[in-house]
Amino acid sequence: MFYTKKIFLFAVLFFISCESNSTKKNSLTDLEILESKSSFINLSKQEVDLKLFSNKKIILNYWATWCGPCIKEMPDLMNAEKKLKDSDVSLFLVSDEDMSVISKFVDNNSYTLNFIKSNVSNEMLGVYSLPTTILFDKKGKKIETIVGVLDFSDDNLINKFLEY
Repeated sequence: MFYTKKIFLFAVLFFISCESNSTKKNSLTDLEILESKSSFINLSKQEVDLKLFSNKKIILNYWATWCGPCIKEMPDLMNAEKKLKDSDVSLFLVSDEDMSVISKFVDNNSYTLNFIKSNVSNEMLGVYSLPTTILFDKKGKKIETIVGVLDFSDDNLINKFLEY
C-alpha cells in the first residue's frame, strides 16, 4: 500500500510537470518562437531583439542580394518605410547571407532600410521562396505570410499594414 501511494504521487507529479511545460510552450508568441530559432544582428553587428518592438506591428521582409524580385522591391520599400515612419509599424529586411555581402550591397545602393541578418538559414525559419513578407501584430502573433513581390508603393497595401 505504501508503494502504491508513492507510485500514485509520482505519477501525479509527473503529469503536473508535463502540463506545466506544455503551458509554457503555448504561451510563447510567434515572434518569440522565431527568436528562439534565430538571433538577428544589424549592419553595425549589434544584436536586434525583435521583442523590444512588442508594442509595434512588425513586418519582416526576407530577401537576398542575388534575388532580382527582392531588389525590385527596394525603392518601394524605402517609400513604404517613410510612410510608416510615424506609425506603430516597424519594417525589417532579413537576409541569411554573410554580413559582408549584405553590407557591400547596401553600400553600393544607398538603401536606408533596417537591414538585419539572421544567424540561421531562411529555410530553418520556414522561408523557402524570396521575397517573403511576414506580418506580426503588436502581441507578436503572425498575421500573414505573403510570398512573392509586393507593390509597396500601393497605398492600399500600406493601409493594410496600418490596420492589421
